[in-house]
Amino acid sequence: MNQEKTRKYLRYAILVVLSMIVGSVITIFIKNDDTSLKNYSIKNKTGNADFNALYETYNTLMKDYYKEVDSKKLIDGAISGMINSLEDQHTVYFDKTQKEDFSTELSGSYYGIGAQIQLIEENKVQIVKIFDDSPAQKAGLEVGDIFVSIDGKSTDGLNADDVAHILRSDKVKKSKLIMNRNGEEVQIDITKDNVLLLSVSSQMLDESDKKIGYISVSIFGEKTYDQFKTAIDNLEKEKMDSLIIDLRGNTGGYLSTVTSMLDIFIDKGKVIYKIQSNTGTTEYKTKTNSKKDYKVVILVDGESASASEIMSAAMKQDYEAILVGKKTFGKGTVQTTKNLSNKAMIKYTIEKWLTPNGDNIDGVGINPDYDVDQSEEYNNNPTIENDEQLQKAIELLK
Repeated sequence: MNQEKTRKYLRYAILVVLSMIVGSVITIFIKNDDTSLKNYSIKNKTGNADFNALYETYNTLMKDYYKEVDSKKLIDGAISGMINSLEDQHTVYFDKTQKEDFSTELSGSYYGIGAQIQLIEENKVQIVKIFDDSPAQKAGLEVGDIFVSIDGKSTDGLNADDVAHILRSDKVKKSKLIMNRNGEEVQIDITKDNVLLLSVSSQMLDESDKKIGYISVSIFGEKTYDQFKTAIDNLEKEKMDSLIIDLRGNTGGYLSTVTSMLDIFIDKGKVIYKIQSNTGTTEYKTKTNSKKDYKVVILVDGESASASEIMSAAMKQDYEAILVGKKTFGKGTVQTTKNLSNKAMIKYTIEKWLTPNGDNIDGVGINPDYDVDQSEEYNNNPTIENDEQLQKAIELLK
C-alpha cells in the first residue's frame, strides 16, 4: 500500500489549498471624511423606534467620536451583533473576504496558480505541492521554491495567508515571481487561471484477494457529485468487491449534492431524509433505479456533520451500510444564504432535517456501529496501516 496516499494527508492538502490559494478578494475600508458628513450619514426611513436608535448611533459615532471611525467596521459589527443575538452557531455573517473564501470552497474551483504553500519558518513561505496541469506547473515552479517577491513587492514578513491573498487577486492576471531555489534567485513569469479543486480522492485496496474500493470525500460542493460518480465508475471497472466511503472531517455542503450521491446507491422511491419547517414535514426520496448491491462501510468522526450525517443516516437505514469511527457532530439543521448589497453575505438557518426514520440528530449526532479510537501513533504519523478506523473497515469487508 502507498502510505503517501493516506486519508489524512489527502484531506490536509485540500484544506491547505482552500485556505491559501483560492478565490479573489480585495477588502475596502471606507474611512470617515470630516469635510463631507453626507457621504456616510444614513437616513432613517422607518418609524420603528429601535431602527431609529440604530441609525442615530451610527451617525453619532461617525460624526462625534473622538478619533477616526471605520464606517465599514461599524456596519459589519452591527450586522454581526444581530446574527450573534440568535445564539445559533450555524447562522453567521460573512464579510466580503469570508464570503469569497466560503463560496470558493463550495464551488469546487478557484482562481490562482494551482499550488499548495505554507509557512516553513519565520518570513519564509514555501511551495510544498504543485498540482498537475496547473499554472504553477506550466510556469516551471518547483516544490521547495521560497517566495522572495511578487510583482516587485517583497514577501519578507508575510505569512502564507498574506501571500495567498496577493496570488489570488484577479486584478493581476500575469505576475512576476522571484523565488529562492536552492539558494539562488530565479524569476518565474506566471499566468493565473481557474483551477479545479478536488473534493474526492480514491484508490483500490487489495486485501486477502478482495478488491476494496476507497473514496474520501472532503466536502459536498458543486463539483463533488461528478467527481464521486467518476470515482465509483472507475472502481467498479476495476471489479471492486466492496466500498469504503470516508467522511471523516467532512463538515457538510450542498443538500442537492448529497441527494444526488445517495441516488447512486439507494433504490428509487426510498425516503433518504425529511425536511421539517414551519409549514410541516416533507419527505425526500430517491429518483433513480441505480441501486448497488456491494457492501459499504462509512467512516465518520466528530467532525462529520450536516450533509455527511444525512449520507451516513440514509446509507445506514436504507442501504444497511456499516458506520465505523466516532460519533458524528450532530448538525440537524439546514441553512441558506443571502447576498447583501455591501458584497457580504449571511448564512442562516431555515429548516431542520430528520433521518429517514424521522430521528432528529441535532446536538445528538449519530453513533457508529463500531466505535473505534485512533492510536497515538496514527495521530503523530498517519498511515493506512496505523489508521485503526480504516483497518476496522477493511476487516469488516474482507
